[in-house]
Amino acid sequence: MSESKISRSVDSYDPDESKLYLGYKDKDFEKPYAKYFNPNVELISDEVHKGLICSPWASGLGYEAHDAHDHLLRPGYLAIENGFVKTKNGTMMVAVRTNMGQVTGEAYDWWFSWHSTDSSRYKLWHPHAHQYSWRHPDTLEVSNKSYAERYINTFSFINEYIGNHSAQLTVAFIDPAELGINKEKWPALGIETMVCAKISGPGGLLIICSEQGHITEGFDGVSYLIHQIRRRPDGARELRSRFWLAKADDGAARGLMVHCAMEMSHLAKFLPQLFAEFKEDV
Repeated sequence: MSESKISRSVDSYDPDESKLYLGYKDKDFEKPYAKYFNPNVELISDEVHKGLICSPWASGLGYEAHDAHDHLLRPGYLAIENGFVKTKNGTMMVAVRTNMGQVTGEAYDWWFSWHSTDSSRYKLWHPHAHQYSWRHPDTLEVSNKSYAERYINTFSFINEYIGNHSAQLTVAFIDPAELGINKEKWPALGIETMVCAKISGPGGLLIICSEQGHITEGFDGVSYLIHQIRRRPDGARELRSRFWLAKADDGAARGLMVHCAMEMSHLAKFLPQLFAEFKEDV
């Protein structure tokens, strides 16, 4: 029998705003992975910048999360890989493409199974925006589970800045099949993983005020995220991120685009090394 592995949230649930802070403090630097904390976050790529300038795109180019099983499982690229558009149904769709180098789907799945239990792990991702992370349930038996199985059906309670606004969010991870995504098609398309989740509350991702709080039910059925790791012909990986927000204006969409582009390109710089060193850590 394999040795039991129990993953636990490091601290008790306590998103008290007075205790939230950006960056690392002394206790954070005591963590074994603190050497990967790097406050030098690069600016957005030219590709993302051009997508921002061209946005908003024509509504006919947008689609809903429940149609992503078709659009994101096509070879090549879509009309919008970077930018935002309000769909015909009024949903704000945000798209960002990031070069991920040698970040494999396995490493990306591991990251989502690993970072949510400790705010100091979460802060590695975006030192200038991430404040707090806690996973529900806070204790999880992960023996004999794949990295993806360790985060699917869990809830990530996070506090972060999106642009100038502090947001309290819930990301509820789901199996891609819940959105009709056929995993059997992935190998032929070079897809190595797709991280899918429902996003909290009536306002979708951008709940700027904390009255709603972190939730485990009451999702609107419209607001989702998808992150797709795809291997290119040259062997490098790319990340195609999509967000659907039930209620968001152009300013919020721009803020989310910049946030995603910065955090994902920053993650690409250290995740292969972090994964190689800590992949047995839960």
